[in-house]
Amino acid sequence: MVWRIDRKFRILHIGCGSSQMSMQLYDMGYKNITNVDYSQVLIENSQSLYPNMKRVYDDIRSLATIPSCSFDVVLEKATIEALLVKEKSPWSSSEEALATVESIFKAVARVLTSDGVFVSISFIQPYFRVPALLRVRDWSVTVKDFGEFFQYFIYVMQRGKGAPREMIERYAHIAPQWSRPLLNK
Repeated sequence: MVWRIDRKFRILHIGCGSSQMSMQLYDMGYKNITNVDYSQVLIENSQSLYPNMKRVYDDIRSLATIPSCSFDVVLEKATIEALLVKEKSPWSSSEEALATVESIFKAVARVLTSDGVFVSISFIQPYFRVPALLRVRDWSVTVKDFGEFFQYFIYVMQRGKGAPREMIERYAHIAPQWSRPLLNK
C-alpha cells in the first residue's frame, strides 16, 4: 500500500516497538513520521538511529498526547494482536478485549484527518477483524491478503467513506461479539 501514501502525508505509526517499518518508510522518502509506543525504553533507543524522526511516549488506547485530526495516515503492524494475546478464542472475546479494541479505534479515528486512512497489517483473518473495524461508522474497510502458506492481511480504512451495506451484512453474523452496535465515531 506504500505506493498510495503520498510522501508529504503526516504518518503516525502506533505501537512502533522495535519495528523497522518506520525506518524503511523514512528511507523510501516518507519523512513526516511520528512513532508512538508505551515503552519509554524503545522510544529512547530508537531515537539515536533516526534522530529526525519524531517519537512519542503514549498509550495507543487513548493517544492522549496526539492532537485531533493531526494525521493523514495511521499505521499499525500486529500491535492489536499483541494487546489481545491473552484472549483464549477469537470467537468469544472478553469484555476487556472488546473495550481495548474499541478504545484503539476511537483514538485512531480521532487523530485522523476527515479523509485520513488507517492501515492495519495483521495475521488476523478478515472474519474476525472486519466486524471489529466496522464498529466505526464513518470509515470504509478494504482487505488485501498476501502470502501463500503464511498469509497476512492489510486492512485499509478511510474516514468519511462508510462501509458498504453488503459488507456490514456479510460480516455481522460471523463474529457477533465483535459486531456489537457500530460506534458513532
